[in-house]
Amino acid sequence: MQVRIFETLAGAAKFAGSRWQVALAQGREEEKRLWRYVGESRNFVQVTGQLYRFEDYLDALAPGTPSRTSPALNAGKGEFSRPAAEMLLEIMDEEPEPEQKRHVRVLIALLDFIADTGQLDEVEDFFIHHHQYAPIAVARFTSREEAEKWLKGTTEPPSPANILIGDDYYQFWYLREDNTRGMYREYVIEATIAALTAKGIPPGAPSFHSRTEAEEWLKHHPANPEAFVVIDGEHYLAVHHKRLNLHTLHHVASALLEWEEHKKKVAFANSREAGPVEEDE
Repeated sequence: MQVRIFETLAGAAKFAGSRWQVALAQGREEEKRLWRYVGESRNFVQVTGQLYRFEDYLDALAPGTPSRTSPALNAGKGEFSRPAAEMLLEIMDEEPEPEQKRHVRVLIALLDFIADTGQLDEVEDFFIHHHQYAPIAVARFTSREEAEKWLKGTTEPPSPANILIGDDYYQFWYLREDNTRGMYREYVIEATIAALTAKGIPPGAPSFHSRTEAEEWLKHHPANPEAFVVIDGEHYLAVHHKRLNLHTLHHVASALLEWEEHKKKVAFANSREAGPVEEDE
């Protein structure tokens, strides 16, 4: 899926990771923080399904650019974006290896892309508060039919990107090369619920008679990003989706059953792929 841009970003991410390791080893805290910002910027573009948009942005750049950052990035008032760009420009001047320079150009272009598309504030918020984010979903639909209609009718849907159908996560995928597209169920919240309930559900969760009552209360007491509630005597995990300004509600007992079933299916599929194992004679 989207092999070329994935490889491009993977190479740039590997370069950034190696520089972060050097900064960590040498105790350069500010530089380490800026490399983390660069990494989270790449992560943001990927999880919001903007890989093809960024690929088009890269393709439109003149060969050898950028040697400076975009006016939109220079005008930004973010705490991390401009210092990160300045760090990358310095490395561009100092780095002798052409392949490494290419990785730096991609990272500078990434920050430029974010600035030029008006997403600087959003990315800075994502970097600072990402631990308060539920796994990002780019849209919510009431039914699978509605989601499939949108997926088929959109010229270039975000890809790969999570969406919500009711309270359930699905992942969209789209290949520009042959215009194929589809979706499959994701179990990110079920895994979270399993981890959160491993030692039991904490007492004191607010209790409500109905989902409507719980949703109204959550409007004024948003989860950060998740919190247990009780609805009609049953435990639910309320998950706040900041990007969509809504909560999903996940029945704990059902989610745990679904997670166990999913793990069994994955284990079975993996065993089929591995094939028979011969015993030593």
